Amino acid sequence: MFFKKKENKSIKEISFMAIVFAGLFAFISACIIIVHEYMTFQDEMVAFEESYIQSQKKSASLNVQLLLNIVSYRHKNNPTLPKEEIYRLLNEDIRHLTSHKEDQSVLFMQKSSGEMLYISSSQENQSVLKDIVIIQEYSPLDLIVGSRVSTSSMENVLAQKKSDHQDKIINFVFKIYMLTLLLYLVSTIEYRYVSDVMGREIRFIVESFKEASKSYRSIDMQKLNFKEFREITSHANFMLDKIKEKNSDLLKLNSTLEELVAQKTAELQCSVDFTQELLEKQDRFVKNAIHEINTPLSIILMNIDLYNLKYDKNPYLLKIEAAVKVLDNIYEDLAYVVKKDRVVYTQSMIHFSLFLQERVAYFEDVAEGNKLSITCEISPDVFIVFNETELQRVCDNNISNAIKYSFENKPLHVRLYEKDKGIVFEVQNCGEKIVAADKLFDRYYREDKARGGFGLGLNIVKEICEAHDVAIEVLSSDEYTLFRYSFLKDEK
Repeated sequence: MFFKKKENKSIKEISFMAIVFAGLFAFISACIIIVHEYMTFQDEMVAFEESYIQSQKKSASLNVQLLLNIVSYRHKNNPTLPKEEIYRLLNEDIRHLTSHKEDQSVLFMQKSSGEMLYISSSQENQSVLKDIVIIQEYSPLDLIVGSRVSTSSMENVLAQKKSDHQDKIINFVFKIYMLTLLLYLVSTIEYRYVSDVMGREIRFIVESFKEASKSYRSIDMQKLNFKEFREITSHANFMLDKIKEKNSDLLKLNSTLEELVAQKTAELQCSVDFTQELLEKQDRFVKNAIHEINTPLSIILMNIDLYNLKYDKNPYLLKIEAAVKVLDNIYEDLAYVVKKDRVVYTQSMIHFSLFLQERVAYFEDVAEGNKLSITCEISPDVFIVFNETELQRVCDNNISNAIKYSFENKPLHVRLYEKDKGIVFEVQNCGEKIVAADKLFDRYYREDKARGGFGLGLNIVKEICEAHDVAIEVLSSDEYTLFRYSFLKDEK
């Protein structure tokens, strides 16, 4: 349970966990040392076995060379003797030789036909499965001499070495674990002692904090032994002194608090009343200004319409009409900003196709005055549930901005079509590339300050779109700029 995450562990729990981890670490370390020692012994056994076999092979080779020397000596010194007599002499020489040899090798001599002439000791019937045999031929006498060395003694030697190593390992393990246990006990006793001292001092600090919260009495640092605890206590005493000072100041403040509160309340009320009065005056001014702007604009537009009905279009009046309609669009934006928080804009079913055609027709004179032409791609019988005033702000601001920021003699495209489960409204023009698309819908931001305006139009469009889940997409390059609005189609 000590390995699980637990909040507010005590010192005893942490100490116990540390002791357990220390013991586990000591045990694992001892096991690693023992395993390493065992692996080293295995490598030594392999090396010893290889060395033993090589030494036996060398001994057999020396024995064969010695036999060849004896055979050569007898043959060269007795060239006239018959072979059988030489064989007899060689038997005596080899018998004499083997009687003085102390190793366990077996010397033998036979004819090339396979007839055995001599074999030393009584090991003729011994199994040669584990023996090392070295043979060599002496052609002049038609002899084969050889030496066979047994490797059976190697197993006994290895068994003895393993037995010695096991005793060494047992002794080593005993010493390692005794040393580990001794170190573990010493460290445990020392750690427990330190933990008990720390626990007493921490309990003293906790009790002192409880007492200080009531009487603000400083903690006695002379009763602490650890430097860290003294440093903590020093900071605590410093805070207690500051609390005493603040408490004294607070008591003084409380004596005059009611008077100060009454005074500040009166001053705040005066400020609120003055602010409210300023807001009301500002509101009345904006409303009156908007009303005063609307009246002459309506008169100008009405007289221009009457003139156009009676006479041919006048290019000067066309410029005036375009400017008035731009002012009228700004007026509508200001009116919407003033009324949006006070008026509930109810929704209704709108014939979007006809509505958009009317708005395009309204701005045709403005486009003509700016030497532009509007191309419409409006799908018929597109209906939407929306508020007419808010929909007009979306359409008028986009068409007006497209005219304002378009190059002369370039086409301006207005599109309306249905896609999937929505309605898409697009306005595209050919103008300068938009530099800061992320700031385009911020209030009072204008991409081109030289062209005038308040920077309200697109901010109003954004607020309306966010309120009705209308997705906005702006694509701008050196060739064209496109504003796309995706409305959700009503499923009722």
